Amino acid sequence: MSDCLIKAFSGCACPPGECAEKPLTPAPVTFVSWRTQAIACLTFGFLAAIVTAAWMETEFKNQDLSHQEQVSWK
Repeated sequence: MSDCLIKAFSGCACPPGECAEKPLTPAPVTFVSWRTQAIACLTFGFLAAIVTAAWMETEFKNQDLSHQEQVSWK
């Protein structure tokens, strides 16, 4: 019976007499609304910006410390 469900959901036609049953449950359909997608995208972008800014701060601090004797303040 599981083969019949798989064939029914995938759209493959069964030979006559092999799969005559209809699936008991409809095919799973997932739809994510545009609002949910927008919120997820903005959240991910905001978190990526925070992580990148924190990483850049440590990189620039390390560069400043390593080059501080080469800088002329005249």
